[in-house]
Amino acid sequence: MTAAADIAGDRRGFLADLHDADLAVVLDHTQARLYKARELVVREGELDRSLFIISRGSFEVVVGTPRGRHRARVLRPGDLFGEVGFFDGRPRSADVAALEEAEALVLTPTAFQRLRLMHPRLALRLATDLGRILAKRFRASDALAGEGERERA
Repeated sequence: MTAAADIAGDRRGFLADLHDADLAVVLDHTQARLYKARELVVREGELDRSLFIISRGSFEVVVGTPRGRHRARVLRPGDLFGEVGFFDGRPRSADVAALEEAEALVLTPTAFQRLRLMHPRLALRLATDLGRILAKRFRASDALAGEGERERA
């Protein structure tokens, strides 16, 4: 099974409302990359605006805090990472490593620009869906921060 078929089969999150033909066009602008277990894919502080869409395996996101480094979350097929840097071009805020042999589809800024020029409607849908996912994460983060404030009160 191809990586695109894996993503198309997992329609729970990113680009879930696209028709298969439109999803195939978007995914045609990505490059499949294989990663070994424990391979570092994204390093905190590096400058890279690529977006990663997980097609197989799992990845862990590790962040630094005043108390040390810890696993923030585990990502699985259909999840994505790198979306903040994709938008703002600032240094990566976390390390991301494969937990097992894994694969991700990588959308570079250059490939996104080609998509934008050739299929502007799809590029807008992609950007809008990324915005939806970011908003969902920020709301969840705000809710957690609010719980922490209530516990201290």
